[in-house]
Amino acid sequence: MAVTSTDASPVGFARPARAPEDGAVGNADLPSGIQLCHEAFGDTADPALLLVHGLGSQLLLWEEGFCQGLAATGFHVIRYDQRDSGLSTVLDEGTAYSLSDMAADAVGLLDHLGEGDAHVVGLSLGGMVAQVLAAEHPGRCRSLVSMASSTGDRRFGRPTDTALEALVAPAPEDPVLAVEKDLADRRLWASVWHDDDHARAVFAAYADRKVQSRSAWERQARASFEQGSREDLLATIEVPTLVLHGTADTLITLGGGRRTAEVIPGAELVVVEGWGHDMAPGAWPQLIDAISTHCHRVDGIN
Repeated sequence: MAVTSTDASPVGFARPARAPEDGAVGNADLPSGIQLCHEAFGDTADPALLLVHGLGSQLLLWEEGFCQGLAATGFHVIRYDQRDSGLSTVLDEGTAYSLSDMAADAVGLLDHLGEGDAHVVGLSLGGMVAQVLAAEHPGRCRSLVSMASSTGDRRFGRPTDTALEALVAPAPEDPVLAVEKDLADRRLWASVWHDDDHARAVFAAYADRKVQSRSAWERQARASFEQGSREDLLATIEVPTLVLHGTADTLITLGGGRRTAEVIPGAELVVVEGWGHDMAPGAWPQLIDAISTHCHRVDGIN
C-alpha cells in the first residue's frame, strides 16, 4: 500500500536521490499481536535511526524530505505508526496500555527488521516512548534524542491554558472540519516557520490515510499521563542523550525539555529558537544537523 505523503523541503534544502528501498511500506507482526506499519529510507548498511511520532499523529509526521535529509547524512531511517495510529493495530475500546508497552512495540519492530539497535528519536509522546525504551532496553538504544517532550513531572513543561483547552477538545466528526480544527490548534503551538497551506495538506493526508478515533487518542493520552513522573526511571538512562526543544512550544513548554536534560545523566540540551510543537519544514535543517551530529558523535564519526 502506498503511503500518502507531502514534501515541503525548505528552499535550498538539497534532497538526496532516493535509495531503491525508499518508500517501501511494510507491516511487522509482533509476538504481542500488535501489527506495526513501517517505512524506511536510506542504505540498510548504515546505522538504524528510528523515528517515533507523538499523540494523535502518524508516521507522516516525519515527512519524506525530512527522512531523506537524515538518511543523506548516513542513517537507515525508519518511521512507523505507533499502536492506535495510522495503519497499525487499533485496539478495542476498554484496552489499556503503558509507555512500556509502546516501547516494547518499538523493540519488536527492530527485531522484525533485524536491527540489533538504533538511534531512537521521539517527539512529544514519541519522546516519552523513546525515553522509556532507552531506560528499559538500553542494549537496543544506540542513543536517545528526546524532542519537544518532558519527564512526566507536571511541574515542568506545563502547556498554556489555551493550548491545553484546544488539545483536549474533541475533533468534529466531519473530516473537513476536523482538518480545520487541527490547523487552528497547530497555530497555537506552531513554529515561526508555520505555513497554513502546508500544515493543512499534512492534516488532509492524515485524514485520507486513516482517521484516528477518539477512543484511540484517549488510550494513547492515558499511556502518557497515567504513569506520572518518570524521573526516577529517566535517572537510570546511560545511553548518550540529546534533548531538543523549541522556544515557541506552548504545548510542552521549554521547561519540559530543560528538566529532561537535567534528569537524564549527561544529557545535552539544544534549544531551537522559534521552533514550536511541530515539524515545520523551516526547522528541518537545524533539527537534522543536531540529530545527525549527536548520532555520528556516538558512532565515532566526526
